[in-house]
This record gives sequence, C-alpha cells and structure tokens, in this order.
Amino acid sequence: LAQEFVPLMRRRGYGRIDNVSSGMGQLADMGGQWPAYRLSKTALNALTRILAAETARTGILVNAVCPGWARTDMGGPKAERTPEEAASGIVWAATLPDDGPSGGFFRDGKPIPW
Repeated sequence: LAQEFVPLMRRRGYGRIDNVSSGMGQLADMGGQWPAYRLSKTALNALTRILAAETARTGILVNAVCPGWARTDMGGPKAERTPEEAASGIVWAATLPDDGPSGGFFRDGKPIPW
C-alpha cells in the first residue's frame, strides 16, 4: 500500500510512512515463539529501510515504530501499555518535521536496534 502512495507523495514533495512494527521483529531478539509474527515484522523493518533509501531527499520520511505491548485485543488485558501510550509513538513519527529522521526504528520517539 505504501509503495502505491509514494508517487503521489513525490509529486507533493512531502510524506510520512510509518510502519507499525514490533520489538519481536528485531534481529537481536529472535528468541523463539511466534515465528510467523516475528518474520512478518522483520520483513516490514526491511521494507522500511528499502523505502527510506528509495525516497531519500524527496521530503518523504519512512520509519518503523514499535508501539510496545499494548492492552488491545491482540495484546490482552495484562499488557503493560494503554492504547493511547502505544499510539503516541506512531503519532510522533507521523508528525515529524521535514528534517526528521528517515529509515529508523523507534519506540517512544527514541531509536531502537534493528
């Protein structure tokens, strides 16, 4: 979907692509369990890097955001974060200034390892 919007963003010279990823997609954390989920998030992180390289110096910023373990249908009631807390990092990435980072992986507005 993001790839379809890139040409429109290029024409405007502006855009934000924020991929909602997970710490479970970090290469440093492949400790087992949930292999399909982990692989999907690792692939999303790779796509983030690819799109960031393809859109460099175009006004389009592409980043991956880990919202953390949130109390949602997927996260369950024991999760550590409220949906609002989880969403705050996504909003941060969506509203970055033009000179903001691109090609990064963030949680709570701070870089985290791939």
